[in-house]
Amino acid sequence: MRLSLVLAALVLFLGASFVSAQTGVGVSRSRACTINAGSTIADVVQTARNFEWSEETAPGLVVIQNRVAGTGSSQIDFIFRSFFPSYADMMEKRGAFLRSQAGRNGRRGLAGVATCSDNVVMRNVTFAAPSPGGPGSVQPVTAVVTTGCELNGATVADAVSMASGIAEIVGAGALVRSGGFGTPGQRRPINSRAGMTFFFPSFADFGAGVDRYNETAAANPETPISCGVPSLWASYRIHSRNN
Repeated sequence: MRLSLVLAALVLFLGASFVSAQTGVGVSRSRACTINAGSTIADVVQTARNFEWSEETAPGLVVIQNRVAGTGSSQIDFIFRSFFPSYADMMEKRGAFLRSQAGRNGRRGLAGVATCSDNVVMRNVTFAAPSPGGPGSVQPVTAVVTTGCELNGATVADAVSMASGIAEIVGAGALVRSGGFGTPGQRRPINSRAGMTFFFPSFADFGAGVDRYNETAAANPETPISCGVPSLWASYRIHSRNN
């Protein structure tokens, strides 16, 4: 995929302010969280949306993905995920954030409504397909589908191509997560696995897309990539630069 196409995908999904002219590969920073007793996901979203996102500390995009029908640990209620156009940008923003927090007392972050793991997982992010509806088509609360895939000798580029084909069928945008730092669970060889994320303009589009996939999709015997049972999340857009 040419750089210009990757940048176009970034514009359609995240907005022009998030696009980096230097690279087509961004980075995600994720933490697994649980909702505290007496609170709801609505409390979590409201608290996060009330953060003061200063220009010098804010990620390019922040979303909260709340489990609807998920695989894996039942102890996780939601994922707090931030996207940056590059590792350099992430380190700059995180450094500024940590300096701004030094010496502060009292309530911080999601304290009071949720508890998040101290273990941060960072992943390279390659965009495979833009949101089909164009700029602004993705609703503030929408459906996101994720799945983990074993590459089995294939490359990340092969996974991007596969995600792009699936996205075209279901009418979704898509990205592929790979490499990076940290991992939940067992250790794995680097780039032996990749994660796919499909983001739909709305829940209605998700329903129509899955029906279309069930009617038309067929197994691809030419790829060695094998993916697990997908998870469905409600994705809340919390912040994007210049929104």
